[in-house]
Amino acid sequence: MERSFVIIKPDGTARRRVSALVLKALLDRGYRLVAFQEMKVPESLAKLHYAVHKEKPFFPWLVDFISSAPVLTMIFEADDVIQGVRDALGATFVQKASPESLRGKYGIWAGINIAHASDAPETAEDEMKLWTTESGLKESSDAEALARAYIQKHITSDADYTMDLRSVVKDAIENRDTSSEVLNSLKELFAKDAVGIEKEDTDTLAKVVFDFVIEEAEKTE
Repeated sequence: MERSFVIIKPDGTARRRVSALVLKALLDRGYRLVAFQEMKVPESLAKLHYAVHKEKPFFPWLVDFISSAPVLTMIFEADDVIQGVRDALGATFVQKASPESLRGKYGIWAGINIAHASDAPETAEDEMKLWTTESGLKESSDAEALARAYIQKHITSDADYTMDLRSVVKDAIENRDTSSEVLNSLKELFAKDAVGIEKEDTDTLAKVVFDFVIEEAEKTE
């Protein structure tokens, strides 16, 4: 019986209905949920989680991104759950993900892709040990009930601003538009369905995504 550590990242969690749809899609595959918790990721934990990338130029951005706003953390258990979750999510880069995959449906752009999932049993073990030690994530018998309550609370609206966010990011990169209007649009869109999340957090998330836009726009010059 395998286990997989999964995070619905800030870009997913801030869009409450989207995170509920992603969570429901994974549960509907029949996986057993043994841990479920919403949390704000400390910078220290973010650095440990992404330590494998610490020598890469995008490492600081990864840390800023995952710690910008709340995430949903969880541990799934089932036969072949690691590959199953990754298949459901789709390709890491949103533009390469199948339209039927979760990233194809709800990802925003490139690595702003709604979720992280363990890529191998060894990685899953390391990630679960790290997060249960450093974040307070705990296994609980009511994990699935908590997750289903979350789904029921947030799935009933018709809010989905994925295409709006994609359009803002794509157009800004292609047109090399790094104006304050782009940042303000991101702030507005991330706040629209962020029930229970502080505006300071959605603004921080928007700024981190805007930083990505600036970097990508510079590459097109």
